[in-house]
Amino acid sequence: MFELANRPAPAERRDRPLHDAVRTFLIESERRVIVHCQKLLEQQNLSNDDRRRLIRLAGEAQEELRRL
Repeated sequence: MFELANRPAPAERRDRPLHDAVRTFLIESERRVIVHCQKLLEQQNLSNDDRRRLIRLAGEAQEELRRL
């Protein structure tokens, strides 16, 4: 799986207010990430590394939802 190496830290994004439409889009996007990860985690044939990555990704999406 590819990692997002250059994703800006949440603190770096805080200095600019988000337009309501952008915030709504980001919230829905993070929700889709969480649902997708949960569906993939239900599969029994995942490697331990893939399972850890999906859990981490879902956790990061949940944290981002809290910040939004």
